[in-house]
Amino acid sequence: MALLALVAVLAAGSSWYLVSRLNNESSLAAAVRKQRDAAVLNRAKQALIGYVAAQAANSGEANPGALPCPEAGGYFDNPSQEGQTASSCALPKVGRFPWRTIGTEKLIDSAGEPLWYVVSAGWAVPSAGANTNINSSTLGQLTVDGAPNAAVALIIAPGAAFNVPACGANAAISQARSTVGSPDWRNYLECENATFPTPDAIFATRGTSGVFNDQVVTVTAADLLPGIEAAIAKRVERDIVPALNGVYTPAVYGFGGANPVYPYAASFGAPNPGSANTYQGSAGNYQGLLPFNLTQGCNPATDVRCTTTMLVFSKAGADIQTGGGGYIRTQSTCSWQATEYVCIGEYFMPTISVTLTINVTNVAMGLRTFDTSKVSFVAHDNCACGGIGTQTVPFTSAVALNANGSATVTISGGPVPDITAAMWGTYANYEIRIDRSAFGDHSLLDTANATTGWFARNEWFRQTYYAVAAGHTAGTLPPSCTTGTNCLSVLNITPTSAQRAILILAGRSVNGNARPSAALTDYLESGNATGAFTRNTVSAGATLPVAQRFNDRIVVVGSN
Repeated sequence: MALLALVAVLAAGSSWYLVSRLNNESSLAAAVRKQRDAAVLNRAKQALIGYVAAQAANSGEANPGALPCPEAGGYFDNPSQEGQTASSCALPKVGRFPWRTIGTEKLIDSAGEPLWYVVSAGWAVPSAGANTNINSSTLGQLTVDGAPNAAVALIIAPGAAFNVPACGANAAISQARSTVGSPDWRNYLECENATFPTPDAIFATRGTSGVFNDQVVTVTAADLLPGIEAAIAKRVERDIVPALNGVYTPAVYGFGGANPVYPYAASFGAPNPGSANTYQGSAGNYQGLLPFNLTQGCNPATDVRCTTTMLVFSKAGADIQTGGGGYIRTQSTCSWQATEYVCIGEYFMPTISVTLTINVTNVAMGLRTFDTSKVSFVAHDNCACGGIGTQTVPFTSAVALNANGSATVTISGGPVPDITAAMWGTYANYEIRIDRSAFGDHSLLDTANATTGWFARNEWFRQTYYAVAAGHTAGTLPPSCTTGTNCLSVLNITPTSAQRAILILAGRSVNGNARPSAALTDYLESGNATGAFTRNTVSAGATLPVAQRFNDRIVVVGSN
């Protein structure tokens, strides 16, 4: 009996050891699979981050910062096309990871399954011909494990197929991995990740064992934005700076020297959409925002940056006769006719030449062009006396900036037609017309511009601080500043204290305060928020103390 009892004890012990050993090996195998999947997911994440940054720097990229859409559904069972992104996608979007577009090999998990991928609303091109609006204040719109705005994308290792019990709003399903047709992601993903056929923005990285075997890595705005912001800084330097230097030039605006004038700054205020900030510059304001106001083709009722009253036209002084044997009988009077400012005067035969000046307010409070083709000069009879019809008069026009930001247009025309030869009677009219669009919005404001439209379209102007030396505004003509005296000074930039104008691209918020915000310290770090401009090494890791985080990027617009 004792021997039988001993055998029983040994058998029980052996069984316990065998089961324990098998459980340990099973746990070890599961850990190895998780570790392998984590490595594959991390490779995919780093490849995605690098791809987005590289694309953002590309001058041909119309939507810098945009994520690629998942693999197009029609490529699922096509070996030569699988892994290629769809050109657009309704967001949020669930699909397979676009490995071929990004430039990796076909990445698979420990179960031999290709990776899956989720893209947040706002972070990919949503439809053909549409564009994104991505900048350093753009948040991800995916809710992950109950946390809102937690990610801009997810990459998922789906694991092996199994019989999935009902989970949340999803019914039980026996997962089947077809190799043809468009995939049903309920056969790959579970629970919150498996909302089909129209995904919501709610996802999970964890779930109950036996119900959930997705392994998920999140891609956050903090992951993507450092690379995007670096690319945007290079594109600002390449695309935006030359355009700013070409807005107010001596050749167009009639001041001496070779240096450009820069516009007055708009107040910083709250730069976000929906705020009351009009983005209108003001005389004597040298720091704030680029004056990105609009005067053409916009609606003041829907966009506070749009104004139809900022540019006020008025006649400046008397008409001056500069030649001819006749004389000015009646000085011109001016009024608006539709979109044209029209000045009509009267002259006595035989003919005259005349100069007229028109003042336009607030020109340098924004980014305005001057288009001479929008100016015209004609002459016509002032009675029904017969003779020839309205005649075009040769003329020249010139525009000059004034210290208060206004501009004066001088129009010199003539000789006007000989009244006797034109058979007009005794008197005739000369008429000057200036369309309101003669001072049109600069191409920098045009979201459709092929070179610079990305800046306005993605609203980077809301994330860009602007500073200009007083000597390079309309208040000092010809423009200049003296190195070391009244130019801008930026620490760690050469030449020292010689900057005429700078832009500071605000990286994502690093102090923990939410944007949009009216506080400059929620956008800029170090001395940049107080005018003590500095260029430091970008370092914004969450492990650093807030006081040491820095992700401002300074771009010099002009230097001595």
